[in-house]
Amino acid sequence: MRFALRQIDLFERDVRLRLPFRFGIVTLTQAPQAFVRTRIRLENGREAEGSAAELLAPKWFDKNPALSNEQNFDQLRLSLSLAREAYLAEGANTAFGHFWTHYEPHLAQAVSEGLNSLTANFGPALIDRAALDALCRALGISFYQAIKANTAGITAAETRGFLETLQPRNEIGARHTVGLVDAITSTEKPVGDGLPDTLADVVARYGHRWFKLKVGGDVGADVERLAAIASVLDRLPDYAVSLDGNEQYDSIDGVLELWRRMKATPRLARLVASVAFIEQPIKRQNALAADVSALSRERPVIID
Repeated sequence: MRFALRQIDLFERDVRLRLPFRFGIVTLTQAPQAFVRTRIRLENGREAEGSAAELLAPKWFDKNPALSNEQNFDQLRLSLSLAREAYLAEGANTAFGHFWTHYEPHLAQAVSEGLNSLTANFGPALIDRAALDALCRALGISFYQAIKANTAGITAAETRGFLETLQPRNEIGARHTVGLVDAITSTEKPVGDGLPDTLADVVARYGHRWFKLKVGGDVGADVERLAAIASVLDRLPDYAVSLDGNEQYDSIDGVLELWRRMKATPRLARLVASVAFIEQPIKRQNALAADVSALSRERPVIID
């Protein structure tokens, strides 16, 4: 299904987080939220609007400590602005075609402006989401229906066959993220709004069974914090976790030392057995510099 992007509007609003959230080297308490609204026109003349939104999270896309939060925000705004200009200049195409047409030219332009590849792709990703939302609304179908029927026009033949086999699940597991400053069992500064303040409160209220646990690059501190988390999770009949390093360990050696210490800590026996995979444990500039097979033999490792 081909369409042209007739209008792309960019908006922002300031968001204050209910609780401070620390990941990597930043503790986030507030950030702008970017909104994209698109208007598309199908080849039959029908028009529809779609939207998407995402936080402009500092140190999420570019972790350079020399950059301020405002500089990180401006990087993401630039990615959006460059993508908007390019998408509006194109004629009719499929949803996937719009993405594919602009992917390499946009990446090259953004990199020439000083953006890394992850930051560069923020803008197109948000516009692609809003455009696909508009397409689904124009056709009166759900996202699942659009993907199963390949309404987006993904061109790889093997992908089409895979999409046709997809069936929606009746339920999915909600994964709760435990940030580096999240309270585990008690807090000195409760919000007082009736919602959970600690990990223990969250588990008791919502019954989560899947968790993403942030680690901070300090083996000793990470082991102690994971032990505190395990004291809560081990009360559950079953659970699964991922370890998310947010690129905080300098090398594979540090991550392997963390894993060895975890395995050697009796309080972490059940948590270790519950680790499904390990995410982004090594600093981006070093992530591909050494063989990680010693770690991947223990658990699957995601390096993106």
